[in-house]
Amino acid sequence: MTDPASRTAPETAREKTERLKAARQEAESAKTARIERDTRKALARRKILGDAKT
Repeated sequence: MTDPASRTAPETAREKTERLKAARQEAESAKTARIERDTRKALARRKILGDAKT
């Protein structure tokens, strides 16, 4: 006894493509942010420890 109003239509190929593309872009942004944060932390750590190469 499922309610027809609560059932959702199957995802179309275009919707799936757009959803996956957005997920990939979000993952790439998160990866870039992690790399930048880790780089800043490493630079700060080297600066504090006194072995900065700059």
